[in-house]
Amino acid sequence: MSIEVRPLRPDAVPAFRRALASTFGYDIDLEDADDAERFDALFELERMFPVFDGDEVVATGGDFGFDMAVPGGRQVRTSGLTVITVRPTHTRQGALTAMMREHFGRARERGESLGALWASEFPIYSRFGYGASVALNDIKLDARHAGRGGNEAGVTVRLVAVDEARKMLPGIYAAIQPTRPGMYKRSEAWWAHKHFADPEKHRGGASAMRFAVAEAGGEPIGYVSYRQKASWEQLAEGEIHIRDMMPVTDAAYRALWHFVVSIDLFPIVKYWNNPVDDPLVFMLRDGRAVETKTFDGLWTRLIDAPAALQARRFTADGALTIRVEDAFCEWNDGTYRLQVDGGMATCEPVTAEPDVAMPVSTLGAIYLGGRSARALARVGMVHGDAGDLMKLDDMFRSYPAPWCPEIF
Repeated sequence: MSIEVRPLRPDAVPAFRRALASTFGYDIDLEDADDAERFDALFELERMFPVFDGDEVVATGGDFGFDMAVPGGRQVRTSGLTVITVRPTHTRQGALTAMMREHFGRARERGESLGALWASEFPIYSRFGYGASVALNDIKLDARHAGRGGNEAGVTVRLVAVDEARKMLPGIYAAIQPTRPGMYKRSEAWWAHKHFADPEKHRGGASAMRFAVAEAGGEPIGYVSYRQKASWEQLAEGEIHIRDMMPVTDAAYRALWHFVVSIDLFPIVKYWNNPVDDPLVFMLRDGRAVETKTFDGLWTRLIDAPAALQARRFTADGALTIRVEDAFCEWNDGTYRLQVDGGMATCEPVTAEPDVAMPVSTLGAIYLGGRSARALARVGMVHGDAGDLMKLDDMFRSYPAPWCPEIF
């Protein structure tokens, strides 16, 4: 048995999609023209790196290239890892390691200094240098107990059809994206095939997607997209499933939440990916009515550590010498002097003794400003004295908290 990473040629795309579907546990109809169009529109063949055993696709992998917001409103070219599977006949034979080496090598050649992914399983990706940098809250509330909404002065909310939503939503999202670390730019293909394509088989028994836009002075200042799922017992207990909640202003935030919790016959509101710093519980009459489960969201990995560090902005000036341990991407392994003046950083390799030391996965975890180095030091993920760890936290912290609104 000999496995190898090869380019994905057009004639192998059906086999790639079949391997992807069978390993993730769903059935695929290769005759479905809409699904084929969606795959072709979203996935660039030159960014795929399947593993073959002879002529058989036994592992799938690929990435998206996009700009991601980092602290300070800057954008970093990012390689978003996706569609990683290994067929059960070929696990623990080096297929994943081979794909990861291919992925990082290609990303480095393209100048993508940052890597990101959503982890299917928590233990897998830290060994490849990723850190869980973003948390999310999966929330559920019953508006009958939490409190119904009111009116927000100067703001109106109206439902729009999908054709109007196509024109309005991308601009609203684009206004918000740079302000929140972890959000990435959505391409036209992404909007078309991930947000506005709405086949019934993907609705989970709920309605088609609804779109509501908040406006002030006739200008759009936010939107929410959601589904409705009816439920009738003795009383109406329908559910609202939020997909996107995107307010540009604080007034839009309040108006959109007032709207969502006031939809008659649908008192149960669910939002699987709410930012961890969202103040919703303080807006409701009874914040304890919000049930919250916290999970890891986006994971990040510095593919070119100095370039990624110099790309973001920092909240405190100062200097630290940082030992970065990276056995997988050996070009990162070394000691660097991070110097921040006026929020802008320079990062150069040095031979001096480090102030703090950490594996590259820890650097990935703190990079977007949502994790505390002092907390991670308690479990041995970073080493340094208390003063240097405090300085590290002061330099890297971010408000708002990092958040990624969707899985890629």
